[in-house]
Amino acid sequence: MTTLLLFCVLLPPTWGCGYRLGVQAPPGVYRIAVPTFTNQTFPLRRDIDTELTSSLRREIQGRTALRLVADGDSDMTVYGWVREFRERVLAEGELDEKLESMVSIRIDLRIEDYVNGTVREETVVENQPLSTSRGESIDAARGRAVDNLAEKILLKVESW
Repeated sequence: MTTLLLFCVLLPPTWGCGYRLGVQAPPGVYRIAVPTFTNQTFPLRRDIDTELTSSLRREIQGRTALRLVADGDSDMTVYGWVREFRERVLAEGELDEKLESMVSIRIDLRIEDYVNGTVREETVVENQPLSTSRGESIDAARGRAVDNLAEKILLKVESW
């Protein structure tokens, strides 16, 4: 009971202090478009573009009040180009087998805010460790990297 009373006394002052839950969009932006990212990896890493686009859309729907709409009907559009997907070997075993490596994904973004008439270009990189000695697969590291990239991109939209 004391904890609840303390919570009720301390919480109200934060309501008027600018603190908000979730990710906030720039002022006036209510609708966002996220066309499928362009895959420019070499060698080609299949489906990395659609995985990243889907993950970003899920982040937007789960963490913002923004409404996903088609390109052309939006207040803001996020374009992306997956430029690089690499796996770098960090440690090898006695028989040259891969023990530890790092998955790295680099994307270029173009965020167009039509309400405020601004355009921002950013490069976002995500690195994820991979330990084959612990039974991890490259797909697991790739999935973590894609999800982390989606979160980083959403923070770029918020920090506009």
